[in-house]
Amino acid sequence: MSLLNPLLIFGSVAFLIPLLIHIFNRSRFRTVEWGAMHLLESVISQNRRRFRIDQLILLLIRCLIPAILAACLARPVLTGTGLSGEAPVGLVLLLDNSYSMEAADPAGTRFSVAVDTACQLLADLPRGSQATVVLSGGRPTLLFDRPLSDRQSVIRRLRQLQPGFGASDIAGSLQLGMEQLQSMTTVRRQLIVISDLQAADWSVLSAGPASAIQKQLQASSIPSELLVLPVATEQQLSKADNAAIESIELPQQPVGAGQEFFVRARIRSYASKDYTAAEVSLTLDDQPISTVQTALKAGGTADVLFRCRSETAGSHVLTVSLSADDLLAADNRRSAAIDLLDSVPVLLVDGDPGTQPLQGETDYLSVALTPWTFGRVPLTDLLETQVVPPAQFTDALLKTARVVVLANVPRLTDQQLEWLNTWVRGGGALLVTAGNRLDLDWHRQKFWNAGTGLLPAEWGEVRGAGGEATSVNSNATGPGSPRAAKIVSQRSEHPALAFFNDPANGDLSTAEIRRWHGLKSAPASQPATAATLDSGDPLLLEHRCGEGVVLQLATAIDADWSDLPLRPFYVPLMQQLITSLAVQIQPPRNVQAGVPVVAMFPATEPVPAQPVPAQAQPAQPEPARDGTGQRTPAEHLPTVTLVDPLGARSALTTRPQGRWLLAESTATGRPGVYTVTLPDGHPQHFAVQTDSAESDLTQLDATRQKQVVEQLGGQLLRSLQEYLESDRRRRHGQEIWPLLLAGLLGLMALEVMLQQRFAGVVR
Repeated sequence: MSLLNPLLIFGSVAFLIPLLIHIFNRSRFRTVEWGAMHLLESVISQNRRRFRIDQLILLLIRCLIPAILAACLARPVLTGTGLSGEAPVGLVLLLDNSYSMEAADPAGTRFSVAVDTACQLLADLPRGSQATVVLSGGRPTLLFDRPLSDRQSVIRRLRQLQPGFGASDIAGSLQLGMEQLQSMTTVRRQLIVISDLQAADWSVLSAGPASAIQKQLQASSIPSELLVLPVATEQQLSKADNAAIESIELPQQPVGAGQEFFVRARIRSYASKDYTAAEVSLTLDDQPISTVQTALKAGGTADVLFRCRSETAGSHVLTVSLSADDLLAADNRRSAAIDLLDSVPVLLVDGDPGTQPLQGETDYLSVALTPWTFGRVPLTDLLETQVVPPAQFTDALLKTARVVVLANVPRLTDQQLEWLNTWVRGGGALLVTAGNRLDLDWHRQKFWNAGTGLLPAEWGEVRGAGGEATSVNSNATGPGSPRAAKIVSQRSEHPALAFFNDPANGDLSTAEIRRWHGLKSAPASQPATAATLDSGDPLLLEHRCGEGVVLQLATAIDADWSDLPLRPFYVPLMQQLITSLAVQIQPPRNVQAGVPVVAMFPATEPVPAQPVPAQAQPAQPEPARDGTGQRTPAEHLPTVTLVDPLGARSALTTRPQGRWLLAESTATGRPGVYTVTLPDGHPQHFAVQTDSAESDLTQLDATRQKQVVEQLGGQLLRSLQEYLESDRRRRHGQEIWPLLLAGLLGLMALEVMLQQRFAGVVR
């Protein structure tokens, strides 16, 4: 038992007042003898004991009334073992800041209600308590690097937060919260989850993750509590009407400035009503392109196709907006980043030049890569080709190219191979094709070099029609000759061949490959197979080499060994191969929330370097290196500026990687457009996307909420008031003054009743 107002308990001495009154009244009467007294003596003697008991009962009640009144004012609390009083609390708040929390409810957005709730919880903590905050949107993130005892600082920081992050990682956030609880020094520890309990987020807590968290709670050396507090009421649970832009599909192949391309947007309804005329619009760099209206059935999807074009090369932002009456505006707008290329310089090294049209090794390829130029049509080709023989292959030419093709090149000089090796490993793209002029010994010893060279695989024996027994100019396919091979028709994930997953773009399996090299790769290199022949031999191999990429084609690029150049798909196939090589070394511009964005750009001037110190200590961190292998002082590298979706600016340091400079940011939890401004003033845009399932505002029903929380080993709270009252009782015990007040009123009524009854008896 304890008292909240202990000083007022001294008011209980007021019980002396009726006692003194009783004593004084008893001593004030005097005995008067009168004649008839002897007639009453027998009656008085019989009732004297009863009179005394009645008076003592009334005296006791009158003494109890002021004593109980004082006890009520002192507010007694019933305490016992396990009650902590004002003991400090270690509190971890797991706050849901996913973009579903931006849904507007009558009381405001769900996030504003969640923040208000969190601030009230913090304000009610006892002195000396520790608190930290885990944000679950996008990826689990700590708001502070360590628990804080300054509650007002935590509250101020919470008031500054904004929602809009990706889908909540509830399992990861709970794990991070448990880790924070273990680092606290208080005896009382609580993990309180404040969330809208969205079904898409919480359904992943199957029996496995939930049971693991429950076991961790039970195994803790210091007991910890897990409490889950929803921020939406039962009435709000039924109002989940929402529509969202689910995805934006860009062209799979690179697009050049001035070229027309299509953008496909998919709209999904999570509502119980139909949208008869939902308005969908497309903007390019905030400039309107097109607006259409579409019907959207309840729970259905609709695809909208936009035609787009820009004459300006460089990085651009495409934004699709939806105008619909729904609860969540955050998912009615979605952006994607696209690079429009100006031109791609391609260096074609022809190992078998011809004197007549279409007789050279690269003649068909040159036409395929620049069809408008060869056709003398007033349209611009994305690719610009330059054909040179191996003898004219120089370092100066190499530095002007984005893609190099070695077509049936017999061999290179050691100096040329060194130039090419440095260029590729620094971020270049190379395509090597077979042919009858290959110096196989040189290719195997120098170019492949047992898997350590540039070549993905070793050139094996010539297979197909005639094999090695056939002359190099033979295309014999008569009886007795090995049959020609076909390209296996299958769905491809390779960026160059994914274009042909749509049969309308061409069927690669119709081509006839008459001759090809078997390709034998080293176990350690493991190149990726992009295309396969029905003979089981790989046709196209790819592997990363340093920061660059190399493709190896097992057959010739001209018509000597196959009829590829005669097929309708030859032009798009070659353009897909070369353009995908040109952009493959560039990091992606459209990434998922939480994935780092990497800006990659060429150095506009040589990076200053210093010689490697002779007495360098190996235990010290390794400095960055430029393309020459020399150590580069970090202070000489340029910085770039990053602007996040909220407009906040930050500086990013760069690091050399081959002949490129890289700037990276990992702060990508919030979906939207991130813009990196390069040292030359040009922007690179990155669109960070998130799981569209977060747009489904359906929440767990009351039964499912209870089941999930029980699986976690926690307690489901229905309101903040329920928690505060429960916490108050846990700290201080149960106040019993209402019971005492009821007893006081009962005693007062009893005193009146007994007084009247005793008086009646006397009469």
